[in-house]
Amino acid sequence: MSYDLYFKPRNGFFSEEHFHAYFGNRPNYKYEGAQAWYGNEDTGVYFVFELQTEQAPEENDDEPIEPFPVALNINYLRPSYFIFEVEPEVTAFVKNFDLLVSDPQVEGMGDGEYNAEKLLSGWNYGNEFGYTSILKDENNRSGVSHLPAAQLQSAWKWNWSRSEVQTRAGESKFVPRIMFMNLGGSTVTAAVWPDGIPVVVTRVDYLCIPRKELAPTRFFRKKEDTTFVEWDKALPILLKHGTQNEDGSISLNYMTPPSDVVKFVQSLPAENRAVAGLSADKVLDREIYERSIA
Repeated sequence: MSYDLYFKPRNGFFSEEHFHAYFGNRPNYKYEGAQAWYGNEDTGVYFVFELQTEQAPEENDDEPIEPFPVALNINYLRPSYFIFEVEPEVTAFVKNFDLLVSDPQVEGMGDGEYNAEKLLSGWNYGNEFGYTSILKDENNRSGVSHLPAAQLQSAWKWNWSRSEVQTRAGESKFVPRIMFMNLGGSTVTAAVWPDGIPVVVTRVDYLCIPRKELAPTRFFRKKEDTTFVEWDKALPILLKHGTQNEDGSISLNYMTPPSDVVKFVQSLPAENRAVAGLSADKVLDREIYERSIA
């Protein structure tokens, strides 16, 4: 199930050269044949623009069909923040080429002028319908992960701006993205804090700490591992050695871990819960999930 939107120029024509020149200069796109795939490694958001090389005729209609040379496809059954990243890309594309649209979706914008608000509402309507259509069958709920929409959107905002934060922080500090994980049967957010190094980090459920240089010693030998610590347990030491930024994130202000950071990291117990990473696109909005199965 997916949202499909079609584009044509108001005047003139749209060529393959236009398609490749435009998407070839925009970040996060790559080509696969006649498709320009958007994929953001930080946020996990993806969608595709496709150049329509052929226009299928309508049945029992001798009138020529006015072609819509480009199509957009966005999957349903996705976290609601997907459309927040899609919309600016679509809006920029439409403005660049002065495009008209054909939107066959229920609650969509119909044929004619593009409307960004209708893109948002149309996809959201279809996305919730997708949740209901698929998740009403109990067999399709196995392994489904979900978190509150506000938490998902907060994680998306951080990940979407992560590269800019990293640029401002420079090479001396690491800015981890927010990951989604299944930790002991629970869906959680996590950020990596390797060996207590200087980072810029925002609130998550857990800090994921790979221990190599600071691996605990067992039987006179260091044994590398990865452990997890709740945010609230780590917060005092983060604030002691860091500055809280306007967005609530914390920037650690040392070059090498101080002795109490070393002690804190080394003192954490080994992780014995089952741990598995979760793809961002598979962690759904809890509120829509709960409405869909009610």
